[in-house]
Amino acid sequence: MNKRYFFYFILIITLFASCGLIHNLPDSASPNTGVDPNLWYSFVDQNGNFYPDNWKKSYGIPSNKAARDPYSLMKIATDRGDREQLLAFERGNMLRLSKRIAPKKRVFILIHGFNADEESVVKQYKYIADHIVTNPKTDEIIRFYWDGLRSTSPFRSAKNWFSAASFSQMAGEFGLRRILNNMADKDVFIISHSRGASVVMSAISNPEYNSSFSAQAKDIHKVDIERAKPLLENKNRITCIMLAPAIGLSEFQYTDTTTNTKKFVELSSQVKKIHITINGTDKMLKKFFGFLSNKLNPTDLGYKEESFNALKKNYTIFSMTDFTGMSSHDFSRYIRDPKFKQMLREESIQVQ
Repeated sequence: MNKRYFFYFILIITLFASCGLIHNLPDSASPNTGVDPNLWYSFVDQNGNFYPDNWKKSYGIPSNKAARDPYSLMKIATDRGDREQLLAFERGNMLRLSKRIAPKKRVFILIHGFNADEESVVKQYKYIADHIVTNPKTDEIIRFYWDGLRSTSPFRSAKNWFSAASFSQMAGEFGLRRILNNMADKDVFIISHSRGASVVMSAISNPEYNSSFSAQAKDIHKVDIERAKPLLENKNRITCIMLAPAIGLSEFQYTDTTTNTKKFVELSSQVKKIHITINGTDKMLKKFFGFLSNKLNPTDLGYKEESFNALKKNYTIFSMTDFTGMSSHDFSRYIRDPKFKQMLREESIQVQ
């Protein structure tokens, strides 16, 4: 049997045999709130809905077998007639965030990748915040958490990857985009890791979903993807810094239904810069074999310089920093590499 097909066979068997995926859940009873002087927490579920106060009491805790259908805020709220209550909380939460950000000049948004829980991510968020020079009166830091799932075994991370890929799109289109729509005329710096790049892209463009996933979102979770609100042109100036971006060219393309061809999306004029890392030795991005980087939910943008060059031809706002030589995909390793601080400096962010 051809080695490539043998690998696909083993991978598929692993996917269907695996279980033990866990939702990434908030530890706090008030996951979406501000802490003076300049810190805001945002935590969304698999559909991009924001966890309300006392969420455990109202929505319960899901099992440690995080399938797509059993647990989501909107599903539970709709099933028991509390949909409007959840929506009212989200509107109020965005209003509070908007008022908090209004006097600020800069907003830093930190976004983790897949297969991460709040406890591990908070250490990395703190490290970044501690090394960026900010003024509490003029700067706000938003720690954004999404349901990238967690696996109880490294052998189950493949199954995690496929589910988290779609969840990242929902988190971006319905979660992060709503945050961006509630600020105006700000210098916005979004720092993401791994699949967090998909959250970012889904917020600033319109992602394409698997048709069965879209149907499931509407029929089971009561979320109509077709009714997602667009990114508002609020005169923000957005810089995206993507560490180990676990996305491919497809994140920047859409299907033209009239010609049935792929075309590059037109990004908002608010997006001023996208600065990514390239790492030809990142084992996760190369999916261990390299040739799989542009398959099975592609990760080739962070792995292959050719993919970056293809985007550079269509978008002049792209730049890259080469991290080749580091085999790890860990968030902690990327942000502690001296090159990360250099990336920040290149985007006019003072570091310490």
